[in-house]
Amino acid sequence: RIQILFELAMEPSKVLKLKEILERTNDTLEAIWSKFEVLCPKCLYFQMGQWIATLIEQTHLLDTEYEVMNSVFLLCQLAPVQHLNPFNKVLYNYVNRKPTTSKSEAALYMLSLLPFSPTTLALTTKQLKERITPVKMPLKNFQYTPKADCTVPVILDDPEHSAADDEGLKDTLVELLEQNVAGAVFSPPYVRLKPPLYYDESENEPFWMWPNDNEYTFQWDPNIDLPNGNGGRETDLKTLFHLSLRQPLTPAQYERVKAALKADEAVSLDVAPHHIPKLVNKNPSLAVDVLLTLAQTPQFGDFLHVLINLELSLHSMEVVNKITANLDLPPQFIHFYIRNCISECTNIQDKHTQHRFVRLVCVFLTALIRNRLVNVKDVLVEIQAFCIDHSRIREATGLFRLLQTLDSKDN
Repeated sequence: RIQILFELAMEPSKVLKLKEILERTNDTLEAIWSKFEVLCPKCLYFQMGQWIATLIEQTHLLDTEYEVMNSVFLLCQLAPVQHLNPFNKVLYNYVNRKPTTSKSEAALYMLSLLPFSPTTLALTTKQLKERITPVKMPLKNFQYTPKADCTVPVILDDPEHSAADDEGLKDTLVELLEQNVAGAVFSPPYVRLKPPLYYDESENEPFWMWPNDNEYTFQWDPNIDLPNGNGGRETDLKTLFHLSLRQPLTPAQYERVKAALKADEAVSLDVAPHHIPKLVNKNPSLAVDVLLTLAQTPQFGDFLHVLINLELSLHSMEVVNKITANLDLPPQFIHFYIRNCISECTNIQDKHTQHRFVRLVCVFLTALIRNRLVNVKDVLVEIQAFCIDHSRIREATGLFRLLQTLDSKDN
């Protein structure tokens, strides 16, 4: 499969089409990248990048500054993280060639634009060429492996090149292509001495070494998982609490955490406001216990703020109902929560889901009103409008009648 991919990347037609893409001066950089993606699948980016690098290294294979700018752009786009670009050595050598040419200045200007912004991608190379100004790039932007300094490309530039030779550029490309030399380099062999054999003096033969001949024994903490023990208790409670954020606890596990909360060990559980949504979803009863335990702490206001903005669900209404019945909460808390419930019900698009939540909210509001946990006068208008909008639902009709009864008694 690798050989097939390599041969596919080496098709002469692909490189000739690549040359045509590089010659386009009226296309934006974004359009050039799109054409390149169509020409070359992602699995062949490196092979095609080697050919772009070969074109850049040979000063006469790219005719104009536009082709150089497009080539530099494509090489930089192939590696999203610039310091990990395998072609940094090619780019570094090109912009530091002496004497400086208009092509190397164009390449250096393109590198100064990294990372390419959407505004830059919307420009053509012709527009960018008009903006070229002398720039200096720090060497740290061109990090490459030290091994790259020890290699020499197998294709060398012709110092006696003349303009008359430009007619044979396509033939040169095809000939290089057929020889599969893109990216090929001469490099020195890596020399490493062979390690000496370890001989057993008595037998005068190589001694076989066993690296895994150590003996291991298990260590057991006798206090772990004991309710009345000291060692491991705090860690065990934290483990159970974090487990409660992912899945419902068993009755035995719930009782252990609840007992810890009654013993004022809530601080050791490291409960934070962002834990509340998961806790309400998976273990609503434990969420109520946690909130009741933290009611006297300075951070309780942060927990109430999270609770107000919870997604509408049976569990969230159950938690709010229980803490409202057991704590003296600020009146605006329950008012905000009721308004959020009504708003979320109104915004639900699916009729079946909406009707189900309307019933739940009506039952929730009825319980609050009957237990006198909310001042009806403060939210009377919103609740009445909500009941009228959903008058076809039995629970909404019952809630509306309850409001009328209370209103007549007040009058």
